[in-house]
Amino acid sequence: MARVKFSPIVTDLSGSIGGVTFQRNKYGITARQKPLPPKSSTSAQYNVRQLITTIQLAWQNLTDAQRLQWKRFLDYSGQTINNDKGVKLSGHALYIKYQLFRLLSGYSLLTTLTYVPMPAVPLIGEMTLAGGVFELEFKSAVDFSDFFFIFKITTPRHENRAFSRRGLRYMKVLRNDDQWYEIQTPYVAAFGVLPAVPFFVHYSIQWYSVLAPVFTGITTGKWEVTA
Repeated sequence: MARVKFSPIVTDLSGSIGGVTFQRNKYGITARQKPLPPKSSTSAQYNVRQLITTIQLAWQNLTDAQRLQWKRFLDYSGQTINNDKGVKLSGHALYIKYQLFRLLSGYSLLTTLTYVPMPAVPLIGEMTLAGGVFELEFKSAVDFSDFFFIFKITTPRHENRAFSRRGLRYMKVLRNDDQWYEIQTPYVAAFGVLPAVPFFVHYSIQWYSVLAPVFTGITTGKWEVTA
């Protein structure tokens, strides 16, 4: 890994050129060998790649005016890239990210942009595993006409271990009622077996508006799963 120094002409650098990736971290801008994707591919990875292909084709079929709408929407919403909160997403990146999570959550592609803010979202209540049923509860009802969420968790973690994104897996939850959601099916598919309770997991959740390409930040934490 090499550290990059700037001149009065070049003041910032990101992305990949050839086999080198430039990345911002706590040390500044660094250059490293571009990581290669793993050769193995899961069914989930294949599904995501197919969805991205669908979204890319949809983007290509937009008119110049429609693409400009997605670019200008960022003046309203202000979403930024993950590594630098001072750099806005491109209209194309916003389109890909938002539409992908819509499709993963069972919605169709959003075709009409609406300038509405992100609605207030429910808070997580608890996670329980009893009688072979692994469930996620919210403190209030989830109205899927207003928003949807992307939820990820890990295998069991030590109680005193600091939160880490490593090992987080996407859970396509199944709705039991307005506040309870089954996560045992995707958990077993991702990790093979349900653990014995009680145990601690790390989790993340992010909410998306159904009406507009706006979303919350990612909320992360640790949770004790009880019976």
